[in-house]
Amino acid sequence: MQKLDWTQLDNNKMNRQLWVWLILAAAAWLMESYDIGLIGVVLVPLHQIWHLTASDTGLVVASGTLGVALGVAPAGRLADRWGRKKVMLAALTEYSLITLATGWSPNWHWFVVLRFVAGLGLGAMFPLPYTLLTELSPKHARGRVAGILDGFLSVGYFLAPLAASVTIALWGSASGWRPLFWAGGLGLLLAWLLARHLPESPRWLELHGKSGDAQGIVQLATGKAPVIESEVEHTSDSQPRKHILSRGLIHRSIMLWISFPAILLMFYAIMTFMPTILHQEGVPSQWVDRLAALIMAASIPGKWLESWLVEKWGRKPVIVGFSLLAAIAALAFPLAHSLSGWIVIGLAFAFFGVAVDPAMKVFAAEQYPTPIRATGVGIAEGWARFLGGALAPYLMALWLENGGIAVSFDFVAAVALLGALAVAWLGRETKGQILESVEYRPVSSAARPIQ
Repeated sequence: MQKLDWTQLDNNKMNRQLWVWLILAAAAWLMESYDIGLIGVVLVPLHQIWHLTASDTGLVVASGTLGVALGVAPAGRLADRWGRKKVMLAALTEYSLITLATGWSPNWHWFVVLRFVAGLGLGAMFPLPYTLLTELSPKHARGRVAGILDGFLSVGYFLAPLAASVTIALWGSASGWRPLFWAGGLGLLLAWLLARHLPESPRWLELHGKSGDAQGIVQLATGKAPVIESEVEHTSDSQPRKHILSRGLIHRSIMLWISFPAILLMFYAIMTFMPTILHQEGVPSQWVDRLAALIMAASIPGKWLESWLVEKWGRKPVIVGFSLLAAIAALAFPLAHSLSGWIVIGLAFAFFGVAVDPAMKVFAAEQYPTPIRATGVGIAEGWARFLGGALAPYLMALWLENGGIAVSFDFVAAVALLGALAVAWLGRETKGQILESVEYRPVSSAARPIQ
């Protein structure tokens, strides 16, 4: 079997072909984020239509994210076994079909069930675009690519309330939420495009004895004939497949399991509850979705800034710095007593609290070797989605009903601080790291600079 010299890909420039692949993967995330963003904007009309209690609301909010949490980890393992692209296409097809069906939910019980099932596919999708693009991108651009990818997530989150402001105005709150879910069926068309034009990870292909296919993708990416490093005999264990809890990786895994949920909670606090909070504070109904969209839109320039800083300063400074600034904004939010105050602080919270996500994602992907990268990332993100996206928002729904905004946002700030401390203490900087150099070494060696 021919073994490729990956420095050719790692030192490549972001050319036209790589940008095409990036846009395709980003489109898949845009569809996903639009789907997930719908729950926040339909929560108010569903609460009115189906007379939801605080507990019912918590289930409506948590159902989809619980499905996401359960779908992420198995998808990572399957992606390491079957390929990143195959699992991505299966996930996109599944959640597009179920989202389409959700538009016909006859009651909130069916809505919860369908959102949970769609969540399984949404979860399976989440770690794959940035895992795949991490393995396709030059080492000097991985963080920037993750930021651009994640920016499309924010576009989807922005489009959801924007679309809701139109459909609910045209069809009313009783039925205007249904076309929002029917539009999710467009993901089926996107799945066809990805199947035709998005490649598999060449690193995964070589690992599974498909060097010829890997060479073709490297040639497409670089515009040059691939450099062959050596001829080796292929075996299924040609690279070590140690577990994510092995001695050299356990500290990295623990760090991700603490920090990833903390960072995702900030995102879910904004995406899921901002329309409800604005409604509770007396903002006119016709303005709620538009203002929620405006606040979420602040994360788009935040991610643009992050995509530059993460390659200039490194992963750890960006994650820690953005998380601390978001925690300050969360503490300040309940102190605002005017619409302008909520908007300004909400914009700051979204700018830092959501924009930190791509730095966390590429940081996670760079912690593990190729044979177990998707597994490690999938388990970390699955745990993060369960704690930060399902359990914590369920509690927030109860606290908003009974304890008010202050208790909820103090909790968000405390968790954000915990995540920042975990990265600062246990994290190992990975900026500029060659993926094939990821070793199973203890965290005690973290102080050594990456060459």
